[in-house]
Formats: sequence, structure tokens, C-alpha cells
Amino acid sequence: MGTDLLLGGAMLIAAFYVGWNIGANDAANCIGTTVGGRVLPYRTAALVMTVFVILGGAMQGENVMTTVGKSIVVTDPAAYETLNKRPAPAALDAYFPDRRLPDAAILIAMLSAGLFVTLATVWRLPVSTSQAIVGGVAGTGLGIVEFNPGYLDTTVLRGILGAWIVSPIVALVLAATLYLLLGRLLRRARAHFWSNSLRLAIIASSAYVSYSLGANDVGNAIGPLINRFPDRITLLAILAGVAMAAGALTFGRRVTRTVGHDIASLDYTGALAAQLAAGFGVHLFSIAGLPVSTSQAVVGAVVGVGLTKGTLAVGRRKVAAIVAGWIATPVCAALVAAGAYGLFMGWFSQGG
Repeated sequence: MGTDLLLGGAMLIAAFYVGWNIGANDAANCIGTTVGGRVLPYRTAALVMTVFVILGGAMQGENVMTTVGKSIVVTDPAAYETLNKRPAPAALDAYFPDRRLPDAAILIAMLSAGLFVTLATVWRLPVSTSQAIVGGVAGTGLGIVEFNPGYLDTTVLRGILGAWIVSPIVALVLAATLYLLLGRLLRRARAHFWSNSLRLAIIASSAYVSYSLGANDVGNAIGPLINRFPDRITLLAILAGVAMAAGALTFGRRVTRTVGHDIASLDYTGALAAQLAAGFGVHLFSIAGLPVSTSQAVVGAVVGVGLTKGTLAVGRRKVAAIVAGWIATPVCAALVAAGAYGLFMGWFSQGG
């Protein structure tokens, strides 16, 4: 009982660490354009984000939690047989005696994901936290089953991968379209009136992106824990929302500058178009239960605004580095999680 309680506490701490990382890295997605456009100072914008991240997680975070926590690794014999069209092997009971990921695997998956997001935040790169946690969960799952891919739900993984590819493209096209339409509208209006209205609209869109972040990335922070605490989903969502808010307030400024300044220069209209496009895209995938990247959506949206001014308006080297991080994150998180789980179990068996 003591070991079980200790492991449960460690899992909650790891979930808070992942949530803190998401807030530190993804604050830029919610408020980077608001701060970059000089609509609000960083601290004020981060407080707006705090409120709406917690609301989004508590009200609509359950769909993505279920996908991340229960749908990537196949732990049930009936699900295995449906997926692979053959009887489940006897080893499945040994791998998953409780029909869920072991606590140690959940802990290692979250720590592996958190590590990569921490490093990316230090390097000022807006990486995909959804990719990190999906890679971590898939990697530990493979570590448990000795790298047998039959235990991964490839249909779910293909859906997630497709969403990762589509979401930044949707945000790019939508942001560019919104920016051009808003530009036409502004040319016909009084500058002073629209300047004040745009400021309020940008703050509102920042709150919307924050809500969408909570609805989607709360699942990335604590999705694996619903296997361990299935009757505490709302409390877990609030915990993740608080952790994300803490990350934004304490360590989110670094990546915020990358999104707000280094990819493309944004005026008020560009900030509004980018945030609305990204918020809508992430919210849409959240309803579908797919863990997409707010980083990818916001970067795609900012690039879309920049491209309306010509390719030279976009920081191509910075975008290339960000895209490379998107590719490396799930692969590295999966490999580290699988290796760490193997080492942990080897050490544990020797110690026993």
C-alpha cells in the first residue's frame, strides 16, 4: 500500500510537471501575438490565459484525455482482437493485468514528454506538447510489449498524425484569409475606432485560444492518469489547468518572443487573424477528441499572416527549426520512454 501511494503521488507530480511545461511552452500560442502586437504586457496577458485555460480544461478537456489515456495502447483482449483480426495472445494478460497501462509506464511517459518540452522551452522553440505525450505513451507501450506494434491502435495514431499535418495548414489558410478580409474592412473604417476595437478583439481572441488550449492540452498533461484515477477527471483537469497557468507565469516569456516577434512581424490585424484562426482550429479538433498541437496551429497562422506580405516577411530559418522540432519530438520522446521503461523494469527485477 505504501509503494502504491508513493507511485500515485509521483504520477500526480509528474502530471503537474507536464502541465507546467505545456504552460511554459504554449503560453506563446495563447498570448504570443497579443504581447508581440503590444496589445497587453506579458504578465497581464498571462493572467487572462490562466483563467481561460482552467475553464477550457474543466469544461471540455475530457475528450482528448480519453484518447491519450486509453486509445493509443491496446490493453484489452477484445480491442486487440478487433484491431488485429486474430485472438489476443496470452502475453496480453501478463503485460496488462489490470487492462490498463502500468503506473510505472504512465509515470515514465509523462516524465519523458516533460523533459523534451523543458529542453525546447529553454531553446525558445514552440514544440508540440501533444506530440511529446503521444510519443511518450506509445513508447512506453512498445517498451512493455517488447516492441510489438500489434499493441498500438494504428487507426487512432493515423488520425492523430493526420490532425498534426492538417491543423497548421488549416490555420495558415484561415489566418491569411481573415487577415486580407480584415484589411479590406479596416480601409473603409475610421482608424481610431477600429484601433480600439481591434485591441479588445485581440484580447478576446487570446482568451479563446487559451480556452482551446485548456480543452486540448489538458488531455496531454493528465490523459494517461485517467487509467489510474477514472473517477477524478474534473479534478485532474483543474490540476492540469493550474499547472499550465503556473508554467505560463513563471517560464513562458522565452517562447512567447519567438512566436510574437521572430516568425513574422504582426500588427493588430495580423494578431487578431492569427489567434482566431488558431483557436478555431484547435477547438475543432478538441471536440473530435484529437490531441493536436496549439504550437503548430499558431505557428501556421502566424506564417499565413506573414505570407500575405510576401515570403521575405517570414523568418524561414526560424520556421525550419520549429518544423524540425515538430518531427523530432514524438520520435525522441517515444525512444526515450521505451528505453527508460526497459531500464526501469530491468533495475526493478534485479532489485527484487
